Amino acid sequence: MTLIESLQAVLQPLATGGSWYQVNTTEPAVTPYIVFARIPSPANVTLLGPSNLQNTRLQIDAYSRSVQELIALGDSIEAAMAAAGFTNVPLTQRDMYEPDTKLHRTSYEYSVWSTN
Repeated sequence: MTLIESLQAVLQPLATGGSWYQVNTTEPAVTPYIVFARIPSPANVTLLGPSNLQNTRLQIDAYSRSVQELIALGDSIEAAMAAAGFTNVPLTQRDMYEPDTKLHRTSYEYSVWSTN
């Protein structure tokens, strides 16, 4: 199973609107929902050459119409990532508001270690 497939399995059950890699494709979107993507990560090269151990940074964005629902979803994301079957470290968290869609958003950044 790839890292993206593993992450999808961890996040999918958490939100009524599901979890999506890179973009939510439903129209209209059902809230709350989660969007995740890989963000710039270091290459998996050592002084001895390529390594099968990869450090990937991920951004997980949670969207909701209410702050209270977003906080609950965020707690679920944090618990699910802590219990995930792959090694990960939470790095940052940021709260935002998307005026175009009128959705509250929290963005989480994780460092994930996995083998290729």
